[in-house]
Amino acid sequence: MLKHRSHYLDAIAPNPSVSPGFEPRVAPRPANDQDTPVASAARSLQADIARAFAAKNGWSVGQTVAAGVIFHLGVFCALGLAAGAALAQLARG
Repeated sequence: MLKHRSHYLDAIAPNPSVSPGFEPRVAPRPANDQDTPVASAARSLQADIARAFAAKNGWSVGQTVAAGVIFHLGVFCALGLAAGAALAQLARG
């Protein structure tokens, strides 16, 4: 996973040794049947993560939904605690 993440970061980071120069713009054109979809680094990272989760035996949609619900409950509890603390600070003046 980290190997792929470093490839992703290398792909999106600008090359420091190359000075920015003038590059003429290419006019956009409509896609045709011979065009292939672009496999961006983010999309390939997303596919790698999906493959890693799918590789686990017995991983089902129900478990995915349960993990998502637990994650969101944790986030909402943290937001609620932060909002409560902010309101307490505002009430003290």
